[in-house]
Amino acid sequence: MVSIFSNYLSPLNGECAQELKPSKVYTQLRIAYNQGVTGILNSTRIISVGNDDDDYDIICESFRNEDFKAWIRWVNKKITLELGNVDYRTIDVRIRIATNMLNKITWNYPRFKKIAFKVHLNLIDNVRREMSAINTEDLPF
Repeated sequence: MVSIFSNYLSPLNGECAQELKPSKVYTQLRIAYNQGVTGILNSTRIISVGNDDDDYDIICESFRNEDFKAWIRWVNKKITLELGNVDYRTIDVRIRIATNMLNKITWNYPRFKKIAFKVHLNLIDNVRREMSAINTEDLPF
């Protein structure tokens, strides 16, 4: 199984991150963050589809909107870095908190509503996919 952060880690460590289990990928992300790699907090991978055409507006908005940039940092710190470390109930609560925070941003920036909807769906899909990969990585089939 390949995590959405697998190729993010390749320059950080000598081994091939594509071959790491998803739980090991998130352990490596936490280690890198604890050693001062703060670029992880600004990453839009957890809210992206992976298609440049679809992610262009998300990336542009992350540079323009300071509230959205702070939201991305919060999501990466409280959700992304905690995948594989806390159980699904905690992640679900944090996703609800992130959703409320995103809704407050749309109240302040009405033009952001369409992007926020896409970001919310991508966040849920990516987190569910990553949690599933972590939970099933050791199954023999």
